[in-house]
Amino acid sequence: MRMIKKPVTEKERGVIAAPFFFFLAAFAWFCFPGNYILYFQENQTLFLFTGEYLHKYLLKPGGPLEYIARFLEQFYAGRITGSVMVSVVLTLPAIMLYRINKRLVPENGFSLPLLMVPSLILMVMQTNYYHMMEYNLGFVAVLVLYLVFILYGRRLKFIVKLILMPLLYYLTGAYFMIFLGMYLVHNLFIEKGKERFVRSIFILGTAGFSFLLFWKIIFLQPVQQIILSPLPLLENPFYRAVFALLTAYVAFYPAISRALGGIRIRRYNRRRIYPVVTTLILTAAAVYSVLKIYNPQTARVVELEKHVFTGKFEEAARLHEMRPSRNLIGQYFYNYALSESDQLCDRLFFGRQDFSAGALVLPWGGEHLNRGGYFYYSVGLINEAHRWAYEEMVVYGYRPQNIKMLARTSLINEDFRMARKYLNILEKTLYYRKWAKEYKKLADEPELIKAHNDLGPRMDLVPENNFFIQFNEPQNNLPYLLEGNPENRRAIEYYLAGLLLSKKVEIIVNNIVNMEDSGYSSIPRHIEEAILVYYNSTGIFPDLGKLRMNRETPARFDKYLAAYLSARQNPATMREKMEKDFGNTFWYYFHFR
Repeated sequence: MRMIKKPVTEKERGVIAAPFFFFLAAFAWFCFPGNYILYFQENQTLFLFTGEYLHKYLLKPGGPLEYIARFLEQFYAGRITGSVMVSVVLTLPAIMLYRINKRLVPENGFSLPLLMVPSLILMVMQTNYYHMMEYNLGFVAVLVLYLVFILYGRRLKFIVKLILMPLLYYLTGAYFMIFLGMYLVHNLFIEKGKERFVRSIFILGTAGFSFLLFWKIIFLQPVQQIILSPLPLLENPFYRAVFALLTAYVAFYPAISRALGGIRIRRYNRRRIYPVVTTLILTAAAVYSVLKIYNPQTARVVELEKHVFTGKFEEAARLHEMRPSRNLIGQYFYNYALSESDQLCDRLFFGRQDFSAGALVLPWGGEHLNRGGYFYYSVGLINEAHRWAYEEMVVYGYRPQNIKMLARTSLINEDFRMARKYLNILEKTLYYRKWAKEYKKLADEPELIKAHNDLGPRMDLVPENNFFIQFNEPQNNLPYLLEGNPENRRAIEYYLAGLLLSKKVEIIVNNIVNMEDSGYSSIPRHIEEAILVYYNSTGIFPDLGKLRMNRETPARFDKYLAAYLSARQNPATMREKMEKDFGNTFWYYFHFR
């Protein structure tokens, strides 16, 4: 006999459409303004297709859930694939609850807002860049388990349940406790008869047995690890409150759904409008929270960092100049991008500089461990760049950037055995395999390194003398570096940039006579500006040797002085007026920063 499908009603079409529109909105957010979160998270770990990598996730409850999360997070390396991945996972709770609602209360008028709540809350939580994928998957797993148990739970035999409970606890970790709460609430508020109490006692006993089994026999880990892994333990009070709200909502969902399902709205038009209005209010609250949490400065810094890590130095410089970062890390990467594109002393003040020379070189410490080595890599202190990357790997584990840096520095140092080791690691990834294969050719044919656009010039910067690195005052390494390689242009410009940012004009002037010997054929723009500051204050024009100043620089300085004298008549607006026309000069920085 042929089954006749029940036609989809107008109300059901609206309920089905809501998750679809949510997916589109989530995709748009994470593909554009919120993409920095995905990039940040992808750079925290390196997923490897190896048995050893899998093995470490099999040694604790919830480990398999984390492994799946790491697998999915590797797709964050692509803007489109990452946005699709996270949007699908955030939408899954709504789809699961749609199926659950049809089972629990088929005619529930509030099905639409009920099913959207978890997805909206997870969307808000995902705007925190330490909210990892396993936290989303945990709630998806809870809802999937609940749906399976209400559909097939009664058909499972006693022995199957006895085996299944510890297995589910192992797979999902602490999220099994949320499912346990949800199932107990289901037994109390949905089921009828005395058997529900027997089932509740049984599942509690099984959970207790599973806990003791994992704690005392199998994993032998601290109680906190067994109970809480892999729940988010972030310090943010708002995040914790939202997580507690979602946990309570999911755990008590059977009772909430049954209670709202019992509400009868008499008028037909109100039956249609109330769920829609409620959903819109919840959506508006979620959108407000997302926009409130969104930090454009953080997004800017991560985007700037992304340009630097992918070698797009001009894009990084333009980003900071058009949308200035007030963050130390953002300005550090701006200066690094200028150095890598040989524009440091020509363009230093085209971007915002708030930290004097502090934004040129980051001090040693855990806070800057994943970034500070790039200064050393730029100026040719390859061994120190290698040390920073290695320390980061020891502290935080394999990350894309530290393994890449270790591979590059090993190739420059002609340590091809270690270079192959790091490149072999990257070959076991999805997104970095191609990069590893390209660099592996250099390890197999070392004569190609000299011609490489990144590694070749870097080899020429390596100092010929030996000296102890001063990691507490890293800028003091530059004079020693220049003693061994006086033609190291990047070291020279970092040294001069530090003097510019510290406003040490006299020392800058005294170093100009050495610039010709270091291969300079012209004087960088901001150094010329410093010369005119020195000349204006002392009346002495320094010896430039055979170097000549650009004719336009004195003309610009005359305009600056005229504007400065004119603006002094109105001190309240003086700084603003001068910044508008001369904000990208050393003169403005010298007088107003």
